[in-house]
Amino acid sequence: MRVKIVTVFAAGFLGLVGCSNEVGPKKYDVSGAVKIDGTDVAEGEIIFQSEDQSVGAEGGAIKNGKYASKAREGKNKVQIRATRVVPGKKGPMGEDWVEQFIPEQFNEQSTLNAEVGSGKTKHDFELKK
Repeated sequence: MRVKIVTVFAAGFLGLVGCSNEVGPKKYDVSGAVKIDGTDVAEGEIIFQSEDQSVGAEGGAIKNGKYASKAREGKNKVQIRATRVVPGKKGPMGEDWVEQFIPEQFNEQSTLNAEVGSGKTKHDFELKK
């Protein structure tokens, strides 16, 4: 009898919660260009973190200075990351030395924001070191 009650309760709870994969603000397609000091960022990543901290971040790749991704509706903090090989430098195992060349104010300590929603889907970022 106890198992039957738990099963009925669980089924009822799931019915109230729903089976949608969409949690939090609606997602929209976003795209744009990313430059640093006037030059396209060849390869990197862009991340959109909604102000609603209960939902995960959305992001995508930057290729040849362009990106296309999804982002949650509303105000999003934007982080941009990109690395490059440092010519002539090697790591301890002889591997190429790679450095993050986007300043922290555009990634770890980002000051970038983007408003995302219907009709607000293009965001270009012109970064200056």
